[in-house]
Amino acid sequence: MSFVQIVSAFRLYSADVLLLALGVTLLTSLLKKTVMKSCDKKIFVFLPFILGIVLYAAYRMIVTGGATPLTDGIIHTLEGGFGCGCAATLYYVIYKQFLRGKFQKADPLLPLLEFLPEEKRAEAAKTLYDGSQGLTEEEMAAYFKETLNTFADPPMSEEELCATAEVLAEYLTSIRKN
Repeated sequence: MSFVQIVSAFRLYSADVLLLALGVTLLTSLLKKTVMKSCDKKIFVFLPFILGIVLYAAYRMIVTGGATPLTDGIIHTLEGGFGCGCAATLYYVIYKQFLRGKFQKADPLLPLLEFLPEEKRAEAAKTLYDGSQGLTEEEMAAYFKETLNTFADPPMSEEELCATAEVLAEYLTSIRKN
């Protein structure tokens, strides 16, 4: 994926989601380097999405002045929160691939695969990205589950494989919509 393709993916999100996503990116980095330093790397795949949902829900509660976003508007809140997680991951990709001194082709899945052994990450990201071209989201999730199983060391549980494959498929589908 080129820099232009990554940046054009930001067109999908509103200004409030993009600003909150910047906060999610910074908070995720801070947690990763401090409190969660010794945590399992698998959690960092889901952390931006969890933080995105929490921060977006808090933002919507402040804007509306009540708990409506958690009751009547829960779908809108979850969509916005997931969008924050996606945009935060895109920010991280841009930072890691372009701003951190590594001017190489950005791979949007690479930051989400930090739970894999370092020597297998780049190969896994390329295999997953290239092999998922033209697949539907459901086919992609099945393909990701099968492929992740071959790269994971130690092996992942069935639940971890399913959850990770679904998040990766949804993320990749959302950034390819442009």
